[in-house]
Amino acid sequence: MFTELIPSLKQGIDVNGVAIHAYRILRGRFREEQNIELHYRAKQDEGHLLNAKVFAGRPPDYSPWVELFDIKEPLTIDANKKSYYDSLLEDRVLNLFAKALDPGSSLFIEYGSDNETQRQLQTGVPAALSRLGNKMLRLGFTWFKDWYFPEGYLEGNQKLQGEKPLDARARDRHYDAIRQEVLHFAERIGCKSTYEHIDKALSRVHDTLAVLGA
Repeated sequence: MFTELIPSLKQGIDVNGVAIHAYRILRGRFREEQNIELHYRAKQDEGHLLNAKVFAGRPPDYSPWVELFDIKEPLTIDANKKSYYDSLLEDRVLNLFAKALDPGSSLFIEYGSDNETQRQLQTGVPAALSRLGNKMLRLGFTWFKDWYFPEGYLEGNQKLQGEKPLDARARDRHYDAIRQEVLHFAERIGCKSTYEHIDKALSRVHDTLAVLGA
């Protein structure tokens, strides 16, 4: 699962001229957990990208999970400010960690600096139609939970959790639930709203239903 991911991050991965690499890897709170600080490097610019907490699981009781947090936004690349969100860099990072997670595993992503996702989740947009949630859906995550109000000081900031289905039956069940949520949202809002973040969510309805096989 993580046997290929972590060596790749240590070596460094090129994303359209920007390298991402594990700046440091520290042992976590228990033997199955590692803390990874990812840096990015582009010519003269180098700095913090995000932190990843990786839990390898403890079968049969606990499934693996990954949490991405402390995301740097914006990034300085070639002396210019560029957004991490909706970039090739974000897509590659999400794909790397998603591929490393098996069925039943979870990915938690902090969204406090992701303005579009935050506004969408706060105003009742289904997770699968939010900017971040839609990317996670396309990467194989079919069950979502919005940790919008941490229940204690150890949970960290607001984050979106996506879980991969255990099998095809679970996937189909999750797809049915998402489909109903998406259709209800589209029917309730109509074809257009007066808010940009709602319109962006509405623009994802057709393609999302196609992903769900509707």
